[in-house]
Amino acid sequence: MLALLWLALSLLGGPGAGAQDDMTDEVQPEDLEGLQHAVVRAYSLDYSALFAEATPGVEPALPTGVYLLGATILEFESSDNAEAALTQLDEETNAGGDAGMGGESEVSEIDLDLGDASRAYSGVEDLEGQQAESVIALVQDDAYLYFVVAAGSEADIQALTVDFTTGLIEREGSGEGQFNEDGTSTGGLWDKYPAADDSLVADLLPFDQVLFPVPEATPEP
Repeated sequence: MLALLWLALSLLGGPGAGAQDDMTDEVQPEDLEGLQHAVVRAYSLDYSALFAEATPGVEPALPTGVYLLGATILEFESSDNAEAALTQLDEETNAGGDAGMGGESEVSEIDLDLGDASRAYSGVEDLEGQQAESVIALVQDDAYLYFVVAAGSEADIQALTVDFTTGLIEREGSGEGQFNEDGTSTGGLWDKYPAADDSLVADLLPFDQVLFPVPEATPEP
């Protein structure tokens, strides 16, 4: 389970120090021509709460529903730049090969018919007798590129990916935005993500990261 979480977060850029350098193993934001801004928000289950509620000495059962949902949003100078970046990321990140969950899985290309152009992959794996699916989608729409990851079990993960990505495309948002004292991020590209009470993400914990331009470190007092 945790392997699935960290696999998907590494593909997204992930929370934590230095994550902007780990968007992929090879492709860095500065390698993408015409990139203006890039941010990532990943929503995950509250695993600490799940473990806290577990009976001592008894291994907790695998949860059902959505484990992870998130997207890197990249804004480019032009739609041509965004389209070129889709091809570059699809080839160099081996998205199809990474759609699995870390074990033996069946990975296939799927057509989600999103945006102006898209590539999407699904990986299905048996986790302790429970079928779990992860979906990776690269979607270009106008001058934006959306790198979306969704994972879970006993849920229609492909339909969830379509709903989540459609919302990202339809909402207005451009530019840098800001971090707030309460730990949220608003304005700019952050406005493209769903509201905190949206049914798609209401039961998940968000993690935010600015990927590009890399923010300056805050001086220690």
